[in-house]
Amino acid sequence: MTNLRWQLEVADLARRLGWTVLENSTERQRPEDPSFVAVKGGELLAVWLRSSAPRAQRRPMTDRFPGVQGHMWTPADMAEARMVLTMGGLSGVGGGSDAA
Repeated sequence: MTNLRWQLEVADLARRLGWTVLENSTERQRPEDPSFVAVKGGELLAVWLRSSAPRAQRRPMTDRFPGVQGHMWTPADMAEARMVLTMGGLSGVGGGSDAA
């Protein structure tokens, strides 16, 4: 799966679940920038999406924005992405489950 297709799939899911999504342009995206930011009610998520890079090489700084939940997902993490987007970020503020 390409990174663009993966981003479209997750961003579309977020929108269907009631999130307002601000997507980053994939051709101009810096590796340290989130793929998209999503807002719903009082929750704010910064989401980094990676399509296939090895785990050790694809770790963004998910705790880069204090007070903002950061998550990094690959296609293998779709169940977690669906859970977070459905129930909200349950893993705490300032770094998702993949935070270093």
